[in-house]
Amino acid sequence: MNSSDRSKLENRNKGQGANSQSSKVDFKYKEDRGGASADNPAETAAIANHVARRRFEDIPGEDVAKAKLRVLDLVGCAIGGVNGEGNDALVRSLDLAGSAPRASVIGFGARLSSGDAALANAVISRSYDFEVMTVVVDGAVIGSHNSPTTCMTALALADEHALSGRDFLAALIIGDDIAARTLAASGLDLGAGWDASSIFTAVPAAAIAAKLMRLDARQTRDAMGHAVDMISGTTQSVWDGVQSWKLVGGLAAKNGIFAAQLASTGAWPAMGDALLAPYGFFGQFTTGCINPSILTKGLGETYYGEEYFKPYPSCAATQAIHECALDACGEKQFAPDEIEAISVRMPAFILGTALALPFAPARDDHTRANFSIRYQIASAVLRGPIKQEHYSESAIHSPDVAAMLQKIELLPAAEESKELEVTIRLNTGQKNSAMHSGVPWRHPSRSPFTANDVQDKFHQQAAFTGRTPKTTAQEIVERIMALEEEKDMSAFAEFVARSALPPQAAK
Repeated sequence: MNSSDRSKLENRNKGQGANSQSSKVDFKYKEDRGGASADNPAETAAIANHVARRRFEDIPGEDVAKAKLRVLDLVGCAIGGVNGEGNDALVRSLDLAGSAPRASVIGFGARLSSGDAALANAVISRSYDFEVMTVVVDGAVIGSHNSPTTCMTALALADEHALSGRDFLAALIIGDDIAARTLAASGLDLGAGWDASSIFTAVPAAAIAAKLMRLDARQTRDAMGHAVDMISGTTQSVWDGVQSWKLVGGLAAKNGIFAAQLASTGAWPAMGDALLAPYGFFGQFTTGCINPSILTKGLGETYYGEEYFKPYPSCAATQAIHECALDACGEKQFAPDEIEAISVRMPAFILGTALALPFAPARDDHTRANFSIRYQIASAVLRGPIKQEHYSESAIHSPDVAAMLQKIELLPAAEESKELEVTIRLNTGQKNSAMHSGVPWRHPSRSPFTANDVQDKFHQQAAFTGRTPKTTAQEIVERIMALEEEKDMSAFAEFVARSALPPQAAK
């Protein structure tokens, strides 16, 4: 406790004896925007009806193909992430809590309740922040982190109930579409501190669970309402250098399943309008619903989902700057003693984010490095494109990294400029500079991944972990690419989970 906090505590404690006058409390109780849900909430009811009634056969083949690539990427990220910091402790904690053994955890021998398995798999798949992200809705490209929650919610319940691949895909595609639509409809102030990866996936997770549990439209509305009451997750962990930014999406998955389970009883009605009630989703967790028409425009005809398959395991907001540093290096890497200084210009607002913090030890060094512009630049100059192995303890604490970090200066770009610029001044007097638009090159608006690129990334993830033989990895790819033919997703989930076990445990 610092001196300022101590002083505040002492002042608060003064006069709390029996004869003293209590101090004033700054407490407001005035409900400026309260009110009951609409009797017939058009948008929420339309979405609930859509969830309850839509069939796999109603979904266009193109959207099924896109969803299978998202699944492949998520499963690959889970296989590549099994050794991520804290994953073993998380699974052990869930197992010790007495979770019913109903669904598999990828890379671990445990079977947990569907909610706990969804939580664990969502966290594991986000271990290196490498998963597909960013929705494209009606031409608008919006950053998002939906897939760990939506995919692993669907997988856990399809596993528990031994549902078909078609059941799994239908629920996932519908849930991903709802997540994209709610994000596109909303105003979002990131400065409010809510973590978009959890607040925008809670309702979709409940919808996915309701679909797989075959709830009717009324029960689905209740599941969506319960999910709103369970929303949690802030971005403070990024500022503090701890890994709970991975946990919040997992909690959204678990809570979405519980919301549907509770709604299925019929004994727990929820708020009438999960989305547009005064204290519903948009009113409470966003700056409002600024585009309500997108919630139902083409619903059941057009399906949206995430489309940016990351080429680097890092926070997407650092990737354009990382690429700019790579461009400035050309085809070379440099040692610290070759460099005099590195200056990096970027839009001024970025300098006020956690991404621009000085690089310093944290309780979770991977988190600090993952979200650090400075570390991403230093690694690019020293090693080339960032890889999972660059987050090992020895890589992060390398003396060369420490020396390179001392040479980096972050500066604001010219007013109104959205471009990035990296200038490397060598000790020889040579100056290497590069400009970047700020949009990563594999972004959906530039040169997006092909199906072959996604498959190559999957195999790279399997090779990184070293637990999944090439033949097994290829079988997983082939089964996911034909996922609609799977008759029992429980068998598929167990096969994937066991493929990433340590060799001695897989026997």
